[in-house]
Amino acid sequence: MEKSDVGLVRVGIYNLLIKLVIAPLSFAFSLLVVKYLSNPPYGLEVFGTWQYIFTLIIGYFTIPADMFSLLTSRYSSEGRPVGGLLILNGVSGLISSMIFLLLIPYFVYASKYNYPEYFYISISLILIYYIYRISNAMVLGRSPRRVGEITAVFQVVRLSSAIVLMFVFNLSITAAILAYDLGYMAQILLNVFSVRSNLKVDLKIATAAVRKSLPIAVYYLQNMIEASLVWIVVAITGNTVTVSYFESAFVLANVITWSQATQTGLIKKLSETKDPKVLETSLRLFSIASGLFLILIFAEGKDVLFKLRPDYVNSVFALYVIAFSNLLRGVYSIFYQSILMKDETLAYGSEGELKGKVAKLTRYNLFLSFIGVVISVFLMEVTKNDPPYIVAIAMSVGLLVNSLSMLFTSYSSSRSLYNFKLSLDMLIPIVISFVGIPLSFFMFTKSYVDMFLYAIVVIAIFTALNMANPYFRLLLRNARGFIRSLK
Repeated sequence: MEKSDVGLVRVGIYNLLIKLVIAPLSFAFSLLVVKYLSNPPYGLEVFGTWQYIFTLIIGYFTIPADMFSLLTSRYSSEGRPVGGLLILNGVSGLISSMIFLLLIPYFVYASKYNYPEYFYISISLILIYYIYRISNAMVLGRSPRRVGEITAVFQVVRLSSAIVLMFVFNLSITAAILAYDLGYMAQILLNVFSVRSNLKVDLKIATAAVRKSLPIAVYYLQNMIEASLVWIVVAITGNTVTVSYFESAFVLANVITWSQATQTGLIKKLSETKDPKVLETSLRLFSIASGLFLILIFAEGKDVLFKLRPDYVNSVFALYVIAFSNLLRGVYSIFYQSILMKDETLAYGSEGELKGKVAKLTRYNLFLSFIGVVISVFLMEVTKNDPPYIVAIAMSVGLLVNSLSMLFTSYSSSRSLYNFKLSLDMLIPIVISFVGIPLSFFMFTKSYVDMFLYAIVVIAIFTALNMANPYFRLLLRNARGFIRSLK
């Protein structure tokens, strides 16, 4: 292993290990919310409404927070003053909250769920999310190793709060909203104490960041287009039941995103060196982590869906599609970060940001994402009278089409900048993960203990098959040294 890659791998593995340790907490929260809101005294419509609210907030009204966070991480890693960006982000949060407040009557009408109080309470999530994103971006740019530790606290607070709010106070959708609020607030406090960024207020940098965020904003327009699938399917079917089936699969498929913990040191490393081997290492590390999570989803996904609600098991094919789509987006994230860090038009003091590599990439992806959504809308219209899980598959197809196009365009752009090499060992773990689909047919019991034991068997199979992967063997040989270095 190249000496220059060791720091990237250490940070990635460290945060991945923390992610694995706290994975039961994250997974338990997701399953708890699905099971609590999908079953009596609530039901499919209540869970669908919660996902409708959450998608509106994360998919639309917090986009500026995500948009500014990328540049904040870059400027923070370069040692530039980012206090102005902190203020700018707070103002953006207030504006987004006001717009959401004005649109609540329409959202209630569109959802056919006549309990507007849940929409009003969710405004708190918008405000807190803005502060969380900007503070987290600063930590990511300067102290990426702390990201996993702080996230662990978030998971503990969110889950413990949810249990109390759901089963002691029985607050329905409000319980989920407040659990997120409290979790993010804990994370914000720890981020503030961990920030090593230059917090001096420089309005020139802040205003420059607004201008340079325009090409990044186009990327989030793509997310908005995809998020529109939720309210489009509500409009087509006239209810939120299909959203429940889709989101049950989506929540489980998001396990794949845990593997992006291996990328937490990438921005800081690319601020130090633009060596193509950094990308090659990140791709190898991510493929192993994502392959592990994907084989677990393939092998046990249908049984977990059954545990959530017996009829959710029909969402298993949507689960497979979304999970693989998420894996592709994880690879895309590596390429996108590499382009972001080498696009000189985004550097402070430069010009032409709308003509740079990031701008060009996002324009292509925006157009291609529109095509993917059109495909899904067409399929949803064709299947609208079919069972909800069929419509959920139609929704997921558009996401996969978009993921494939995003991967191709980002790979082409990143390759032109770094000239990195792809090798077979980057694909081996992902190919092996598909063994999980036939393995799922050997799992007949619904016991939690048996599911846990079967997961261990699946991990053992994945490990054994990956011994053919040279990089996997290298990681195992260096495992003892890594463990010592993490102490």
